[in-house]
Amino acid sequence: MSDVKGLLSPSSSDVNTALINVISSLVDKCNATPVDLQSYRKLRMFSGVRPTPSGEEEYDAWAEQTTHMLGEWQCSDSVKKQRVVESLKGPAADIIRFLRAQNPHATSNDYMQALETAFGTTETSSDLLVRFRHTFQSEGEKLSAYLLKLDRLLHCIFRKGGVQLADMNRLRIEQVVRGALPHDMIAMRIRMTHKLRPPPSFNDLLKEVREEEDMLQGRAYAKDMVMSNPVTSVLNPVTSVLKPVPENKTDPEVERLKKELGELKAEMNSLRVATVATVVAQTEAKIPNADSGTKHKYKKPAFQRSTHKDQPGIFVTDVEKMGTI
Repeated sequence: MSDVKGLLSPSSSDVNTALINVISSLVDKCNATPVDLQSYRKLRMFSGVRPTPSGEEEYDAWAEQTTHMLGEWQCSDSVKKQRVVESLKGPAADIIRFLRAQNPHATSNDYMQALETAFGTTETSSDLLVRFRHTFQSEGEKLSAYLLKLDRLLHCIFRKGGVQLADMNRLRIEQVVRGALPHDMIAMRIRMTHKLRPPPSFNDLLKEVREEEDMLQGRAYAKDMVMSNPVTSVLNPVTSVLKPVPENKTDPEVERLKKELGELKAEMNSLRVATVATVVAQTEAKIPNADSGTKHKYKKPAFQRSTHKDQPGIFVTDVEKMGTI
């Protein structure tokens, strides 16, 4: 306001030039002040004490959040350093204080590097990459949990400088294809389709996996309901799903079906006995007729015996000759 009042005084020599300078300074002040002084979400506390006290974060979780926020904050590096220091206490704050004493011009990235050296893993990026390649899904572990485990390890490699941000999606999907269980249905679908599209981001891949897990879980629940109530599911599937019949109560419809089934079994048994009796009777009736026909077939006619007596000279047997003598 003092600059604007100075423009209104008659001592101004060049009003146009002064007006442009004042407006430019006002614009700079308006753009600079709110950015540094705007409200922000504070980082979680970290002290570096083990075991981790209540209300604090472990180093890996804290470093992941801080690294992400440092890239999101649109402010000067001095403000970023101040916000990082506000979230530290105990041994972690001592590390930053020693660093500032040695290097007063250290940046926020230098702060994070010093904390990584003091509290991070001692494995190199190459060692972490080897461990990432040998991380496999355990038996009974959900694919979404396995994916989260891989992503945490992959971000540790990224903080160590062992992988570029552009390569993280490709490395993640490749390890999911290699390390997932061979009989996992969701992993089988990913193996068949991952080469048909660009590598998905972590959020997209996790969303797909969780949606398919929920779908498979719903199918398994419905199958269990049908198997536990097979008869009621066929007769009234809506009622069996919404209001399953308790096991200790007998359904009258089931009792009626059992009664009808018993009557049908009794009728089938009676028909079977009657059929067997009829077949036996017909068989016995045919046997005597066959015996009588056989006897008449092989019986010697009477006229043949009398013919031999009437003609003694023809074919006379030795017995007949002895009788005549």
